[in-house]
Amino acid sequence: MRVVFLVLLELTAARDHPVTDTMEGIGNTAGTVQGGVDSAGNTVGAGKVSEGAGSVVTGTGDAVGGAASSVGATPDQVGVLGAQGKNPVSTAVKCVMNLTIQYMSIYTAIAILRVVADFMGENASNWTIHESLEQATITVNFAPMLAILFLACRMRVIWLTMTKGNPPIWVQGWMLSSTYAVLAMTLVTLAVPLLTGEKVVHDEYGNIDKDHQPFKNTIAAICFTVLKYLIMIGLYVGAVCIIYGTYTYEPPKGSWPGDKIPPVSPAVACTMILASMYFIVYAGIQFGKTFQSFSGVDSSKLTGALEGAIVTMFFAPMMAVLFIGARMRALQMDPINGSPQKWAQNCFYACTYAVMMQCIFAVAVPLVVGGSVEKGDKGEGDMKYEVNNKMIGTCLVVARWLIIFSIYLGISAVIWSVFVIEHPKGPEYTPPISVTMQCVINLTVQFFIIYIVLWIGITVKEFTGFEIHFITNAMLNAKGTIAFCPMLAILFVATRMRAMTLTNWKGAPQGWAQDGMYMATWAILIQFLMVLLIPVCTLVMEGKATHPEVDQDGNVKWKPEGKIALVVVEIIRWLGFALLYAGTITVMVGIWTMTPETANGRGAVPLVSETPFAGEPYGANDIPGVPGF
Repeated sequence: MRVVFLVLLELTAARDHPVTDTMEGIGNTAGTVQGGVDSAGNTVGAGKVSEGAGSVVTGTGDAVGGAASSVGATPDQVGVLGAQGKNPVSTAVKCVMNLTIQYMSIYTAIAILRVVADFMGENASNWTIHESLEQATITVNFAPMLAILFLACRMRVIWLTMTKGNPPIWVQGWMLSSTYAVLAMTLVTLAVPLLTGEKVVHDEYGNIDKDHQPFKNTIAAICFTVLKYLIMIGLYVGAVCIIYGTYTYEPPKGSWPGDKIPPVSPAVACTMILASMYFIVYAGIQFGKTFQSFSGVDSSKLTGALEGAIVTMFFAPMMAVLFIGARMRALQMDPINGSPQKWAQNCFYACTYAVMMQCIFAVAVPLVVGGSVEKGDKGEGDMKYEVNNKMIGTCLVVARWLIIFSIYLGISAVIWSVFVIEHPKGPEYTPPISVTMQCVINLTVQFFIIYIVLWIGITVKEFTGFEIHFITNAMLNAKGTIAFCPMLAILFVATRMRAMTLTNWKGAPQGWAQDGMYMATWAILIQFLMVLLIPVCTLVMEGKATHPEVDQDGNVKWKPEGKIALVVVEIIRWLGFALLYAGTITVMVGIWTMTPETANGRGAVPLVSETPFAGEPYGANDIPGVPGF
């Protein structure tokens, strides 16, 4: 009741600047809720980023210059593991690129196979290589969460070292270990069928099945078993070590302009919390199954509860990359004391704790209360709880609604904070929203708007009995178009982070690399709009709305009766495909070739620069009333 009362108060008070004041109210309310979990917040440094901060920094150049004069001698910074030369690509960014290549390569290979099969008039699902690639798509599900974990660690380090340092060598080693563990799982999945004629069996969570043994030879079987456990160690132990290394990191003496090292920022802290939950759940499942296989003790109840909790982790990567992006924009304006607005940071925690509570409920209900948990009907991230005790059941229903409401409202407030944050010297010094953040926000809005609309539609049906089939069906079909959103957003943030590292927070990726971001974002948006517009077009032309299906690659599958319409649909489909992969490759080439001299935002992709695809896609910042900088 206290939460509801505070929300109503803030909404009533929003007069002069209704939208901004409302968002501040949401953040302040989240801060009130967060106050009830101070012990958890203190552990990760919630709300303490600006404690002890000195005077307000007046600009990027003044901040870096002042820091340099205050530390005196050049600190002995940690280098990039295994790299030589000037301005090498950091280990974190290398690993993000590696994971992106794995992620995109598997889906690209499957898409090409399907095209070949279509031309040959065959079903690609009957091909062995297609089955192996389908299994490999499960193994790369770890990529987005690992990638944003690496970037959060890197952000903590470059903040404390004035963009000059790197994580400790052992942390960089575990980044590589985790990345190559995912690669090893993928390669095993693809190679074993070629050697044995049997495909590798994975569980639905991406891990190699504990009982699967494709090799008949004893030595080969032992080697395969050892490899499975080495992969588990590299992935799960690596994630734990990176999280520990981020929290305990201290920069070389003289790097930070002050005696007291500030705590982990809310954006990084929330990313660490989400990553911890993500990998604890997955590792717990593997530990339970392994323990059962060696001891014979039945652990199915524990592993079943943890498997139910996996559904709650769906939003984690997309939320985390938005938090890191908001933090990076604040540091662009003030490299030392910069941070998102207090109410925005409260919303970071509100979203994170909402996911955490959902995860805890998913595990506790079957284990403690003896109830059951299943995926809810309000989209990804929603859970439905069933227990025998009526009072507990009512409390869980209320909690379920509050959790989903907190996530969607918190994400909206964080996006708004990016638009309204101002430079410490005043709004006239506030830099434009970067291309990276434009694309990240666009992808985030596409990602969450589908589930928000679904949630609203199903909620209206529950309370009124009225079902909006036209809208909910379109959103259900549109879910296939957003599969790449988290990975693309993470890659874009990694690109901008490298540009700002090379230029003391003042630069930007090459203009043609930014064109690549636009191209990939346009590709996702085009497919999304296709799903929404086709029912409208068919309703006008044929008198009946037809909802198109989406294939596994996120492309619209629709075969209109008219030849002209069919040609248009195919052109748009292949245009989206080309923009997605060409844009992604362009961004990765930009990362690898970037130097302090070229990280200036100049340049363009030939031909593409003359098309709308080299400009900002329509998104949240085009809504009337949103501040423009």
